Amino acid sequence: MRAALLLFPTLLLACGPAVRTRLGTERTDTTIEAPALGAPRYTSEPPAEGELVRGGGDGDGVLRGVAAAAEARGVRLTGDPRLATLAEWIAAELGPGGEPPESEVLDFFSSTLGLPDPTPHVIVHGLPDRAAVEDHVRRSVERFLERRSYTHWGAVVLPRSGLWIVVITLSSRVGSLEPIARELPAGSPISVRGRLDEGYANPVVVVQTPGGDVPRLPAGPGPEFDVRVPTDAPGRYQVEVLARGPLGEAVIANLPVYVGVPAPSSISLAAAAETASSDPAEVRRELLALLNETRRSEGLPELACDPRADAVALAHSEDMLAHDFLAHRSATTGTSPADRVTAAGLHSGLVLENIGRDYTAAGIHRGLLASPGHRSNLLSAGVNVCGLGVVADESDGRTAFIATQLFMRFALPIDVAAAPAEVLAAIGRARAARGAPALQSDENLRAAAQRAAEGFFLDPSLSQSDVVDRAGAGLGGFAMMFRRLGGVMAVVATLDEASTLEPTFEDDVSYVGIGVAQGSRPDTGENAIAVVILLGWAR
Repeated sequence: MRAALLLFPTLLLACGPAVRTRLGTERTDTTIEAPALGAPRYTSEPPAEGELVRGGGDGDGVLRGVAAAAEARGVRLTGDPRLATLAEWIAAELGPGGEPPESEVLDFFSSTLGLPDPTPHVIVHGLPDRAAVEDHVRRSVERFLERRSYTHWGAVVLPRSGLWIVVITLSSRVGSLEPIARELPAGSPISVRGRLDEGYANPVVVVQTPGGDVPRLPAGPGPEFDVRVPTDAPGRYQVEVLARGPLGEAVIANLPVYVGVPAPSSISLAAAAETASSDPAEVRRELLALLNETRRSEGLPELACDPRADAVALAHSEDMLAHDFLAHRSATTGTSPADRVTAAGLHSGLVLENIGRDYTAAGIHRGLLASPGHRSNLLSAGVNVCGLGVVADESDGRTAFIATQLFMRFALPIDVAAAPAEVLAAIGRARAARGAPALQSDENLRAAAQRAAEGFFLDPSLSQSDVVDRAGAGLGGFAMMFRRLGGVMAVVATLDEASTLEPTFEDDVSYVGIGVAQGSRPDTGENAIAVVILLGWAR
């Protein structure tokens, strides 16, 4: 997600690089150098010494304004001198209208300074020399604290073209990381250790490898976490720590580690043409095109949007806009993405969600790809349908867009007649991998399982346990052929899911019968697949 911008009308500058990306303009290739040598490691602890407000302006006014805003919102804001340095670097890269640089530049500057936090949010003021700096800072910081519980800050005040330029950076740090080196020797694992703050649990480390893979490494219930990330190839590893918080999944840290290669001292921004659009429908179309372009480049099938999923995504974007928050769990209803999907009458074995805010579709897309967790959602091979909802966020004379992307797996029509053999073959492969003997298909078990699977849709009052019980009873005298009988049923979206049912892996089971039916019930949605598996133990 890109940095937010609070831009006062008094700020009209022409500063920073001569060529840059801005709305309605075209950027040619440009390179931005790091203003200083990079920090050797990432650390959550702010330096013991350093200025919280850099520059030569009314630093005391900024200090008082930030303190007053934090007191008004009842939060604690801790100064971090690195965020003050970041604010100074950002000030040198402001666009003609005071816009901060692209999120890629903000992330590059942050990593150079050893900041492990997600992309910081930026406030920019351009004030006349007699303006009340304290009052402006208090109002703007308080406004941002209404949206999110920021924890750390830094600022710079600089004279520029007859104005005082005030840049404030805000960061959310809801956990502590033990120091992580920015550069490691080839083959060295990345040690990710730390502790989540109260209210956060279930940490997961998500890594984008140099080859483009995005493995997820669960780290237990929390609050402590300790994960060693293997590094099989030299290159850049983007390491993200996620956790479940009060408003759903939250980014705890996001940082690049360079293994066997040096950390870069500059960043190159490729040429791109981005045109401003005030039409959310056009931004939505661009986001869908970018999504599918990225999936094609990774060898994945394109996704089509389902109108019902679009409606769920749009409603969440509208909720975030109306109630001034940006999170997966609604601040007003408390619902999660899965809750909203279920409430809409949709049934999916997998629900993933991305949210983003920026001034263009390309900016939103880049921000999502920069987060390994969001990238893995966007490139999930397990989804087959999407929903997109985009709304315009008018603020201070500019139009930003809030987007929600939903990714789900809907059951599609299958060849029911061929399905039992397909499930049996998959079970056979899984048993072979575990060293278990192959199962022999039994016609009596198969016929009873098939009748039971079809009955699941004929009688919606039947539970899954009822269906299994009826399947066993339907064997009649044939049950005497077996020393013991067992059964299991699942309602799945794909046949692959049915091949992982644990009872099918018992070593001493000998016979199997598989029944598959597809249909709809009020509690399953369309095209649900009912799989009934009967197991027999030889006498």
